[in-house]
Amino acid sequence: MKKLAVYLSLCLIAMVGCNGVEFSPNQKFREETPQHVNKIQIEKLKPKNAGDRIRIAVSGDTQRKYREAELFVEHVNARNDIDFVILNGDISDFGQLLEFEGIYNIYSKLKVPFISIVGNHDLVANGPYVFRRMFGDFNFTFNYGDVKFVCFDSNSREYNFNGLVPDMNWLKANMKLEANVKHMIAFSHIPPDDADFDPNLRPVYEQLATSTPGFLASVHAHQHSKDRSYRPKGSNIPFIVTNAIVNKAYTVLDIYNGKIETYPTTF
Repeated sequence: MKKLAVYLSLCLIAMVGCNGVEFSPNQKFREETPQHVNKIQIEKLKPKNAGDRIRIAVSGDTQRKYREAELFVEHVNARNDIDFVILNGDISDFGQLLEFEGIYNIYSKLKVPFISIVGNHDLVANGPYVFRRMFGDFNFTFNYGDVKFVCFDSNSREYNFNGLVPDMNWLKANMKLEANVKHMIAFSHIPPDDADFDPNLRPVYEQLATSTPGFLASVHAHQHSKDRSYRPKGSNIPFIVTNAIVNKAYTVLDIYNGKIETYPTTF
C-alpha cells in the first residue's frame, strides 16, 4: 500500500512539477498507460480441456480501496486452485485515469489472468474513454474449456434508460453455443433486479438467458452486500449477485459437469 501511495503521489507531483503542467481530472491517458488489457489477459489463460473443472474468483467494486485490492491479490495468490479472476465492474470511483491505473498496478501482480468488466462508476467523467483504451470493448466474449463467457454493459442508468443498454441485439447474437462449447455464463455489473438496470429490458434479458441452451448462470455485483441469488419465475437458472472488494469479499465460482456452485469468501 505504501508503494502505491508513493506511486500516486509521484504521479501527481510530476503533473504539477517545475514545468507548470497542471494535473487535470479530465486526463484520458499517459504514455505509460497499459492498453488492450482484457485481450492480453485472455491470451494468458492456460489451456483447459473440455469438461475440466473451472474455478474463478469474482468480485466487483474496488473503487479506490487499494489496500483491500492488495489483500485480495495476496489471498488469491496464496491459493493454487484459481484459473482466473473477474473484476466485475466499478474498477474506479470517479472514472479517473489514476484510479484505473492504481487498480491495474495491483491486479497485475496476480499469478493468474484477470478480466475486467465495465461498471457504472467507470462510466462517469472520462471513464468510458479510459476503460475502452485500457481494457477494450464494453461487450465481449471469450471461451475457456467448454464454457463461453459473455461479458456485457448493463449500466442502464448511465444511459438514461434509453432502451439500448444492455444491448439486446448484441446479446441475442452472442448468447449462442459454438463448436466445442457446451455451456455459457454471463457477467455484468448491474443485476437485472436492481433499480439501475432498465426495467423494460429486465424481462427481455431474463427470458433470453433462461431460454438459451447450455446457459448456467448470470453473475453480477454492484450492491456491496452479502452474496445472494434469485431465479426468475419458472426457471432453475440462478442470477447471482456477489459481494464486493470494498467489503473484503469475493466469490469462488466452481464450474463442473454442467453445474455451477458458489463459495462466498472473505479475506
